[in-house]
Amino acid sequence: MPIDPEVVAASIEERFEQRNIAVSAGGGFVYRRDEIIVTVPAGTSIDSLPLVNGERIEDPQNHGGESDHYLFQVDDPVAEIQSVRDQASRASFNHVLFGEPVYLGNPVYLGNPVYLGNPVYLGNPVYLGNPFARNCARPATEPKMWSEPTGCAGEAPNVLILDTGLATQPSEAGRIPANERLRDHAVVHSDWTDANALAAVPIDVSRTDEDEKGVDGDGHLDRQAGHGTFIAGIIRRHAPDAKILTQGVISSFGDGDDWDISAGLAEALDRDRVDVVNMSLGCYTDDDLPPLTPEGLPVLSDAIARARNQGAVVVAAAGNNGSCRKFWPAALDGVISVGATFCGTRAWFSNFGPWVTACAPGVDVISTFFEHSGPASSVAGIDPDEYAGWAMWSGTSFAAPQVAAAIARIMCEIGGTADQAASVVLRSGVEVEDLGIHIVAEEEEVLQA
Repeated sequence: MPIDPEVVAASIEERFEQRNIAVSAGGGFVYRRDEIIVTVPAGTSIDSLPLVNGERIEDPQNHGGESDHYLFQVDDPVAEIQSVRDQASRASFNHVLFGEPVYLGNPVYLGNPVYLGNPVYLGNPVYLGNPFARNCARPATEPKMWSEPTGCAGEAPNVLILDTGLATQPSEAGRIPANERLRDHAVVHSDWTDANALAAVPIDVSRTDEDEKGVDGDGHLDRQAGHGTFIAGIIRRHAPDAKILTQGVISSFGDGDDWDISAGLAEALDRDRVDVVNMSLGCYTDDDLPPLTPEGLPVLSDAIARARNQGAVVVAAAGNNGSCRKFWPAALDGVISVGATFCGTRAWFSNFGPWVTACAPGVDVISTFFEHSGPASSVAGIDPDEYAGWAMWSGTSFAAPQVAAAIARIMCEIGGTADQAASVVLRSGVEVEDLGIHIVAEEEEVLQA
C-alpha cells in the first residue's frame, strides 16, 4: 500500500498538538507551546517575581544552586519571555527533549515543517519509513551472550535511567520487571506511578514510571514505547552487578521537557544514591546557546550540576541528526556525550564533533522489550509487531547506556568512585574521529566480528 506523506505529517502534527509541542519560527528547536520558565536569584519572594501575564503552576525548583525556577502557563511564550527579559530577569522556553532512537526504512520524510527543528525529526536519517508515526523497534530474539553478576570490590553501583520508564507486571510481592532478565537487577521503587495512578492526566504523561505501550488503544506501540525498558536491558547485559534505577521523564511518544526531566532527576536523587545517570534524550536550544544562559536549559543544568556535585557521572546521547550542532544536555561541560558507531566508524545518523566524548555501537542493538502482539499483518511470513520480550533498535540512545554500563562495571571492579571509573573507561578505547573514545564491550566485539 502506498504511503502518503500527508498522512504522516498529519499524524505527527496531531501528536504535537496532543503533547502541547510547538516548533520555533526558525525551525531550530521545540518547546511547550503555553509554558515558560522564569529564573530568579534563590530566595526571591513571590511578590518580587517579574510581572508575567500568565499563571504560576507547580512549586518552584531549586537544585541546591543560586537560582529558583518557576513554571508559568502563558498564552504567548515568545512575547512573555521577551517581556520578562525587558524587566532585567531571566526567562526561557520550556524546551522539549526527545529520546534518541532512529527510525529506519523507506520512504524518507524530510523537509516537512512539522519535522524541522525537532531533535529527533531533523537530520538524516530520522523517523524514516514509519507511515503512522509508530514504533520502529523490530522484533528480535534474546542475545546468546549475557554476563552474570560476579560481585563488586565495593558497593554495587546504582545506574539511574531517565527515560520512558520500565515495563513491569504484578506479583505476590508487588510489581516486578516484566522481563525476567531484569529481575533482581532493576528496582521498582515504592512510589511507582503508572497511567492508572495518574488518571487525572493524559496516559502518556512524561512523568510516568511505567513504560506505557500507547495512548489510542489501537494495539500499535507508540513511537518510543519500550525505550526505557530497552535501555535497562543494555545496562543489565553490560553491567550485571549494577542496580538499575528507573525514573519516568519522557512519554511513550518520546517527549519530555526541561521542567519535568529536572523534577524527575531531583526526585530520583532524593530517593537513592546515584552513581551513573543515563540520559538517552536531548534537544537544541534557541540560537544554540549553552544551557546556563537565559535562553538555554537553566533548570536542567542546575539539576545535572546537583547530580555531579553528589558524585554521579552523567552520560547522555549525542543525538541522531548527523550533525555537528551541539545537542543538549550531551554537550554540557561535565557530561559524557556519546555518539554511535557502525562497524567501528561513525554511524550515518550520529551527531559528531569535538563536543562528543565517546562512542559505542548503535546500529541493530538487541535488548529487552515488551511482550506484545500488535495488529499489523505478516509480510513474507514475518510479523512486524509480534514481540516476545526482545527487540532490535538503532540510535545514539542505545550507544549511551553501553558507556554508562562500562563505567558502572569498572566501578564494580576497582571499588572506586564514578569519576575514577569514567576516567579509566575513557582511556581504554581507540579514538574515532569526531566521536571521541570508542567503547566496545567484549560481547559486542564478538557480535561484530
